[in-house]
Amino acid sequence: MKGIEMWSFRLAVASVPLVVWLAACSAKTRDFEPGPGVLVDDAAAPEPAACEGRRCSRDLHSVLDNCTGEVIETCSSDNGCAKGACVPACDSAAAAEGSIGCSFAAVPPDVPADKAAGCFAAIVSNTWTTPVHVTAELAGAPLDVSKSVYRVTTGPDGAPVYESLDGVIPVGEAGIVFLAQGPDPTATATPCPPGVKEAYYGVIVNGHRTSIYDTFKLSTDRPVAAYSIFPYGGAPSYMPTATLLLPTTSWGTNYLLVDGWNNKGVDDTSFVQIVAREDDTEVFVRPLVDVVANSATSPVQFTPAGEVSRTLLQRGQVLEISQRQSLVGSALEASHPVAVFGGNPCTYLPAQWAACDALQQQIPPLNQWSSRYSAVPYRTRRTALDGQEISENVHYRLVSAQDGTTLHYEPTRPLGAPLTMQAGETATFRADYPFIVRSQDNDHPVYAAVYMSGTVNPSPYGGGEPSYNVNGQGDPDFVNLIPDEQFLDHYVFFIDHTYANSTLTLVRRNDGQGFQDVNVDCIGTVGDWRALGTDGKIEYTWLVLTKDGKGTTVAGNTCKYGRHEASSPGAFELYVWGTDKFASYGYPAGAGSRPASKVRVEVN
Repeated sequence: MKGIEMWSFRLAVASVPLVVWLAACSAKTRDFEPGPGVLVDDAAAPEPAACEGRRCSRDLHSVLDNCTGEVIETCSSDNGCAKGACVPACDSAAAAEGSIGCSFAAVPPDVPADKAAGCFAAIVSNTWTTPVHVTAELAGAPLDVSKSVYRVTTGPDGAPVYESLDGVIPVGEAGIVFLAQGPDPTATATPCPPGVKEAYYGVIVNGHRTSIYDTFKLSTDRPVAAYSIFPYGGAPSYMPTATLLLPTTSWGTNYLLVDGWNNKGVDDTSFVQIVAREDDTEVFVRPLVDVVANSATSPVQFTPAGEVSRTLLQRGQVLEISQRQSLVGSALEASHPVAVFGGNPCTYLPAQWAACDALQQQIPPLNQWSSRYSAVPYRTRRTALDGQEISENVHYRLVSAQDGTTLHYEPTRPLGAPLTMQAGETATFRADYPFIVRSQDNDHPVYAAVYMSGTVNPSPYGGGEPSYNVNGQGDPDFVNLIPDEQFLDHYVFFIDHTYANSTLTLVRRNDGQGFQDVNVDCIGTVGDWRALGTDGKIEYTWLVLTKDGKGTTVAGNTCKYGRHEASSPGAFELYVWGTDKFASYGYPAGAGSRPASKVRVEVN
């Protein structure tokens, strides 16, 4: 085998940084073999070749007649639907391979050292029909999180109020699990809120280099959706980030790596974080650029571009590769399923715009990349002197998995957007309007992300656009775009209290029965939809939930910070965005990430 072989080893808890492992319903990872039948776990799952047999409802609670859609059987609260039958709830979510599950890994981003002591939290949304119990362990030993799980509401004075849930998240609630806080956090490191109890007191990721670190483990006994946010309450930190988490049952063994942003003109590093689901997981990476070792003891030694590095990980361990040259588009294979996260500690985006911010997203495996995306960004931050909105020129990134990928755009191709791409190729461009991008088929899948830029021009690096500014609102961020075929119909999500402005991006799909109403709890039925593309299948809109720190009022209802819910009879996607002075976060609220492509990229 080419390249350098490096074996990692189990690290002692006292000597290493920690990350969060949201573990499965049992102590051991469970794998599920595909079986006969038809599963429609989300609004995107394909119909069978013939109108016969059974399928599952989108919420996994019922078995349906595949022809009529009538309910044949309603599963008990302990069970869910998989392959046309009622099975244990966690097994049902595992078979669905979507964004709900009983097992997640939440990895804090690698941020500058003066920010590392900030409050790291997981937001666990109970989308099931019974209360969810949360337990945890740390490096194989039990860890009490019963006093670290909270519900947050808004008090009469507008301040957040935290109520301990004793480790049990009620139906339809978004529980905040305060996982860690380091000692002596500075003002910009953002400690956890006064009065709450974090599960672990210590710095989580403090190596700021290529390294391996150990994990927490967090278990739920029913399927949930989960997000991580660092730091919680992070607007004062100026470097916050958040990501949707994919359950371990949706992880894969084949990836093209994606980091945050590659600034060639700025002294900026990027990172990827690779998490093992099982013991003795071999991770092989064939980089497109040289991998530079941090030291003689680095878990990945110098690996020339095109060669292969090998690292051995144990269950729950994280391999972080951090360096100046971006690894985006580099191929990864693993002997067992792994998770991949990508980001930057603090990047300018673009290089000429201030200020810098932390980036992190969990990256879907290659088999969940797709051939069609609706690229609808956050609501514009720009306004004219008369108060009218001005379109914002938004950054996008595409990564291609296959040679000979051809791309089509609607309504028109953005300036600089590629028409063809090769395997591992990355393209970045800007557009001041939403668009659809699609390749010729699912044998040529792509990855797509949307980016929020910095807020002030010019930056210390010069060369900006002085006439282009967004009044100090927001900073660099990036969010995975969800493929059109992976939309869901129900979301429980959370907006952070410390951001003055909270908006939603909504994209809905017509599946042949017309566009279905979308309802958001504090708004009611959503209106002002706008057509996207030429085939009549996609519409989009934006909602403002809070503006300048105050909730939007519609028909006597006022939107507040904290937990929210959105639902529809049809398929739609929901993205959450929060902005404040030189700070922003964003995440997709869910994805029916059932495998869409059979493409594999060989490493060895």
